[in-house]
Amino acid sequence: RQALSMMDHPNIARVFDAGATDTGRPYFVMELVRGIEITDFCDEQKLATEDRLKLFIQVCQAIQHAHQKGIIHRDIKPSNILVTVNDGVPVPKVIDFGIAKATQGRLTDQTLFTAFEQFIGTPAYMSPEQAVLTSLDIDTRSDIYSLGVLLYELLTGKTPFDQKELLAAGFDGMRRTIREQEPPRPSTRLSSLAAEDLTTTAARRHTDAPKLLHGVRGDLDWVVMKTLEKDRGRRYETANGLARDIERHLANEPVVARPPSRLYRFQKSVRRNKTAYAAVTAVALALLMGVVVSTSQAVRAKRAEREQVRQRQIAESKERKSQQVAQFLKDMLKGVEPSVALGRDATMLREILDQTAERVGRDLHDFPDVEAELRGTIGAVYQLISEYEKAEAMYRRALELWRAFGGTEQPVVAQLLNNLGVTLYSWDKLAEAERFLREALVLRRQLMGARSLEVAETLLHQGALLRRQGKLADAEVAFRESLAIRRELLGQEHRLVAESIQGLATVLRRQNSLEEAEKTMREALAMRTRLEGGETPTVADMTQELGEMLADQNRHAEAELLLRDALAKLRKLLGATHRETLTCMAMLLNTLLAAEKFADAEPLARECWQTRQMVMPDDARTFNAQSLLGGCLLGLKRYREAEPLLLAAYEGLKLHEGQIPPEGRYVIKEALKRIVQMYEATRRADKAIEWKQKLTEAEKHGVLVLDENQWLELA
Repeated sequence: RQALSMMDHPNIARVFDAGATDTGRPYFVMELVRGIEITDFCDEQKLATEDRLKLFIQVCQAIQHAHQKGIIHRDIKPSNILVTVNDGVPVPKVIDFGIAKATQGRLTDQTLFTAFEQFIGTPAYMSPEQAVLTSLDIDTRSDIYSLGVLLYELLTGKTPFDQKELLAAGFDGMRRTIREQEPPRPSTRLSSLAAEDLTTTAARRHTDAPKLLHGVRGDLDWVVMKTLEKDRGRRYETANGLARDIERHLANEPVVARPPSRLYRFQKSVRRNKTAYAAVTAVALALLMGVVVSTSQAVRAKRAEREQVRQRQIAESKERKSQQVAQFLKDMLKGVEPSVALGRDATMLREILDQTAERVGRDLHDFPDVEAELRGTIGAVYQLISEYEKAEAMYRRALELWRAFGGTEQPVVAQLLNNLGVTLYSWDKLAEAERFLREALVLRRQLMGARSLEVAETLLHQGALLRRQGKLADAEVAFRESLAIRRELLGQEHRLVAESIQGLATVLRRQNSLEEAEKTMREALAMRTRLEGGETPTVADMTQELGEMLADQNRHAEAELLLRDALAKLRKLLGATHRETLTCMAMLLNTLLAAEKFADAEPLARECWQTRQMVMPDDARTFNAQSLLGGCLLGLKRYREAEPLLLAAYEGLKLHEGQIPPEGRYVIKEALKRIVQMYEATRRADKAIEWKQKLTEAEKHGVLVLDENQWLELA
């Protein structure tokens, strides 16, 4: 379950839910795959070799996805790859990660074993390194070997080593066969079949025997034998590499796999005939003894030189390994961004990040460049999931390391300064954010030139910060410069161009240039829709902002349509409890109240308040949602229901006033206004006077800073 929950691929069976029953029994809910084993499916449908290879490519892509998520399957075989048919198209599904292994960390303390107990996997599909009982050094290339066995079976109908023969050979014999015996090439296996069996095998592949042999001999022989190498260093590095070579074969292009060289054959021959070669070596050593004695001094000098080279190579190897590990982690962690953007649970990711962050400084102490690079990556993922304090700490330490051993004038330092500024801005540390963004902008202009994409990125963030600080003219200049650079370098149609146009629209709105702001936002929305389609969180966000701009102009009917459209998209893409969904819900609710559509607003207001109570019970925004619900009931003249809600909402807002930025405390004044309105409507003059005094005091203390739309934008 833990393995599958990290993966999201159309060719991997999904986990939908997990938990425990009332009696404590754990369960998980998986996708139901109505299919049959891939080999049985291919034979029943009499798929040609080309069609089998296309199915196999999808299996490779699924395994590659698992590897990118840090998971090794370790039991790839036909019964764990089911083929189902969707709308007439066969779709393979990889199942049963029951003995999967994590390349980083551990999935669980429990492990499933086969009947041999020490074996993990199925013998006929097991890589040589899996057959070593004491070996813990299993990596993704073990799955490449198993994929090779599956490909062998799809081509020939047989596995390289027969399962029954392996079991009959006994435990040690089985291990010896897997680790030492070279299997025949697929074409050799086919040609060795009895005539009747070969005819049957060819018929199952919708061809005749000569064509089947001709199609397998050559490229496919080489590809399969490369996957089945005993030395994993000679196999394909990745499942994608294997898939690409199959695609090259299908496209009649040269494949990467090649027959073994003469040197490699000689090395294999030495391993098979150790005794004979040992005798020859002994004779050669006797003949060379005199030369060895006469040149002993030279040999010692050469040995010392070789030792120095060896030590240097060891150090370089360790550094390369650390860099490879760091790159692997970077690719894996960056791969989570789409999942986070779609509102999926990041609990497991937080645990992985915390454990990785804890080990980085300890395990990579001797490689400060690798440590610095990895800290920057971890900081970016922390920032993505709104763990701003942890992101700030990672960025600051990465900056210290880069400056210590590489100097301050580096592109990576400029990137870290930019990211740190954005993180501080998100965490409401505006003064510090301004300093780091300004420093990043100066350094990027110095290193990359004034008209670079990096400079445009920092200008965009600087514009957002200046807008937040109320420096609207300066913010507009920054957004316009960012837009001009991106248009110059990327053309008129690009998602980054649309991003800068959106930023410009937001500051025009704050300057009350509402018509120009609307026109600009429509341009950004149309561009993003053309580039990405209409069903993305970004398009939904722009639709929402455009709706708010129309509400600013009291065009409530048009605004309502756009906000309902945005809310429907966000519910579908992010879920009903996501922060962006709830914010859009509040925008729509505010528009309905302004249009006095209280009956339409009430169910939405209840949902907004109840959902916020569930996901953030002790938050100022939850009490603001409660106040909005009270406003709906007030408009419906249901004063008895409205009163306790409005009073409790005001008390909650006052109690959590520290959570609200100073420029957003307008909501407290709105809560007071609703209470005054309620007491006036119910003709309770003494209460109305009492609360009017509180409202006057609130206004004296500067609560009224922004209009309500601006507060909701911040929320």
